[in-house]
Amino acid sequence: MAKKIKRGDIFKVIENGEVRYFQYFYTDPNYLGGDLIWIFNLNKETQDFNEILNSGYSFYFYTKIVAGIKMKKWEFLTNIEIEEKMNFYPSFRWRDIETGLWYKLQYDKKLLLGMTLNDEELKIPVVSFQFPVGAIEFIVEGADFFTKYTVESDTKYFEINKRF
Repeated sequence: MAKKIKRGDIFKVIENGEVRYFQYFYTDPNYLGGDLIWIFNLNKETQDFNEILNSGYSFYFYTKIVAGIKMKKWEFLTNIEIEEKMNFYPSFRWRDIETGLWYKLQYDKKLLLGMTLNDEELKIPVVSFQFPVGAIEFIVEGADFFTKYTVESDTKYFEINKRF
């Protein structure tokens, strides 16, 4: 029987000696049914959940948690209630291939941003869904790698597939 994930579940990733932690927030019915995870800043082994929580979050994206458990890419540690200040739906940006227009996505909301983005809009992360193998790379390499990779991937994908 597959594990049922619950809001607030914390998982540990160990890949090539690197240790990272993430927390599950919700499954988004509007984006491929992906599970939104926030990656903690802590990058060392600990049994102290306060140390994990106090390290803070660095970035977020979508993956499939149960698939990662089955593949033994991460393991469930515990469930800790999500802090009130983190109880929100984060934003992503997404570009429509047909029109080239950028949108801001936030759970079930979609706001048109336009063809070019200002400095503030450029700070919104590009929407990303990663199956567990790709998710591991993002989790271990960190926020800067994630940002660079998703921006470059979006640009390449858009250039190859644009239709206008």
